[in-house]
Amino acid sequence: MNYWEEIVKEIEKKHLKVDMEKIKLAFYFAEECHEGQYRKSGEDYIMHPVEVVKILIDMKMDTDTIVAGILHDIVEDTLITLADIKYNFGDTVAALVDGVTKLKTLPNGTKKQDENIRKMILAMAQNLRVIIIKLADRLHNMRTMKYMKPEKQISISQETLDIYAPLAHRLGIAKIKWELEDLALRYLKPKEYAYIKSLIDAKKDERREYIESFIKQIVALLHETGIKGSVKGRFKHFYSIYKKMYEKGKEFDDIYDLMGVRIIVDTEGECYNTLGVIHSHFRPVPGRFKDYIAVPKSNNYQSIHTTIVGPQGKFIEIQIRTEEMDKVAEEGIAAHWSYKEHTKVTKSDQVYGWLRNILELQNEAESAQEFIDSVTKDIMNETVFVFSPKGDITELPHGSTPIDFAFAIHTQIGCKCVGAKVNGKIVTLDYKLQNGDRVEIITSKNSKGPNKDWLDIVVTHGAKSKIKKLLKDQVKDELIKSGRENLEREVSKMGITLKEVEEDPIIKKHMEKNNITSLDEFYYHVGEKRSKIDIIIDKLRTKIENERASSNITIEDLMEKKKEQSKTETGKNDYGVIIDGVSNTLVRFARCCTPLPGDNIGGFVTKLTGITIHRRDCKNFQSMVARDPSREIEVHWDKDTAEKKQNKYKFTFNVLVYDRPNILMELVNMIANHKIYLASINSNEINKDGKKLMNFQITIEISEKNEYKYLLNNMLRLKDVISVDRT
Repeated sequence: MNYWEEIVKEIEKKHLKVDMEKIKLAFYFAEECHEGQYRKSGEDYIMHPVEVVKILIDMKMDTDTIVAGILHDIVEDTLITLADIKYNFGDTVAALVDGVTKLKTLPNGTKKQDENIRKMILAMAQNLRVIIIKLADRLHNMRTMKYMKPEKQISISQETLDIYAPLAHRLGIAKIKWELEDLALRYLKPKEYAYIKSLIDAKKDERREYIESFIKQIVALLHETGIKGSVKGRFKHFYSIYKKMYEKGKEFDDIYDLMGVRIIVDTEGECYNTLGVIHSHFRPVPGRFKDYIAVPKSNNYQSIHTTIVGPQGKFIEIQIRTEEMDKVAEEGIAAHWSYKEHTKVTKSDQVYGWLRNILELQNEAESAQEFIDSVTKDIMNETVFVFSPKGDITELPHGSTPIDFAFAIHTQIGCKCVGAKVNGKIVTLDYKLQNGDRVEIITSKNSKGPNKDWLDIVVTHGAKSKIKKLLKDQVKDELIKSGRENLEREVSKMGITLKEVEEDPIIKKHMEKNNITSLDEFYYHVGEKRSKIDIIIDKLRTKIENERASSNITIEDLMEKKKEQSKTETGKNDYGVIIDGVSNTLVRFARCCTPLPGDNIGGFVTKLTGITIHRRDCKNFQSMVARDPSREIEVHWDKDTAEKKQNKYKFTFNVLVYDRPNILMELVNMIANHKIYLASINSNEINKDGKKLMNFQITIEISEKNEYKYLLNNMLRLKDVISVDRT
């Protein structure tokens, strides 16, 4: 039988309604591309994609997933490009192949590998079929691991146990999870694996005869009570036995759920009827009953579990579920692509709640490794189910606290948490939640957020990651505030404002040199003392003193003439302003309010920079005058200079727009058409009521206020312009 016939046989066995022509085209395309390539085993390379596809067919996947499974290695290993796949097989197949191609794992133990796994998990959140193909690919590679070098066997098996098996569990694909765990154990713990296998093989026939005899009793009981259903036996997997023997210290003979029976019935109601029948004929083991039908697991798993004392006093675990529940239990999220129901996974599915959290975790984790731990480490532990006050169910790892619950609901609830009630009573935040607890989180708007002690209380990696980020943000905010206050205190001694310093070339050059991208980050550096404030102040002082030296007047002269309030002399200068009682002095126009001819202006005498001109409605000017009224000085516009329009003044204003293509280009063209010089444009994005807005801060050079008014009126006529305002 050739490879294509194997694929056809598997599809027919599963009765899949798929596009056979498209799958056939993909197979022969892949076979031709991989011609001359061989596996480590010496077999034709095409054998690998065929085996991957057989796993996907067994999960009853759709046509595009099967086609992508055939082609998943082509872009990586041949000269075929993604564009070729898109042209021949469509956008969906190309996207799936691209997703799998990007998930090629790197050698174990590297930062790049952690980053690669992070990308894989994020890709899964966007397209679940990508990870399903990747799981099938990993499963076949694990099945053929014997041809790899020992060091490769160990590293790949460890990665499988740490990443792929937990993800298969989270997606509910039990049959892949179990096989991956058993195969990984075989290479990671070969002695223990061999020992467990010898124990199982020793009484294998005896156990089989026992379980078959017990199944006959169950079938007879169901027949007597009129319940239609099928019964099959199951044995515990190697990895499960290993964990109980080597991690919990149990003897092999003490593992009483080594043998199990699964009963499949037609309806949910019959599940409970069957449970009643079983308990009426066999004694249940106390504390070993779990109802996952009423309270499903986070991966949509549903079943009733009970352990009974069977013949010869042996304990047997019994699982009771419907056929649909059994399908979801085995295939997990892959069951949503079954062609029998023609259903697809929807946003309302419970597993999507976990997938949505992935993007939140991505933003809050400090490193790729922390992100991976948050996604994979909690999901294999024993769990408890707790209820919100409204009756919503949350599944948490055993040992979780109210803080874990709060962060599982929403980061902001965790951040504002100040207390908790469990079953109506106040409890401490380190209380260990129990199955069935009703939890109410008490929040306060005035809460300062989490403290370091919480890290010792929570058990979920997700909560730990969020708390670490919040604590780091708290420290950063405090350092930003401290840095800003320290710098403001120092520059105020020189008679200049923080706003003026922020726009000074010395500060901008310092930020560029140290790769600082924002003022907040600059103040953070100052607060951390990475940016030395003394050095910055010295540079500013030197610059100001040099500027003052070019003027013929000192600060003492300015203040003396200010006191005299001499009105006999008007000081004209090249700046277009008249300063009462003072001439030939250094004048600066404040950048915080960019005054223009026509504005009502005032002057403020600084210690080192001469006179700074502000608009009288400028908050900075009003604040400085309130602190030291003696430094205010009368200034006026020079009408002769203004009429000649011989001076150009820098002027800054804001334009708020609805974001759309080419809006910025239209604004720039309008400024150019008005023959106005454009000095700079800065922009920032604003989200308001679900709409994306852009705010452009524009600096131009003009001679008078009317030029701005004319430009403003024309800008407001542009489509999607909301407002135009002075800073």
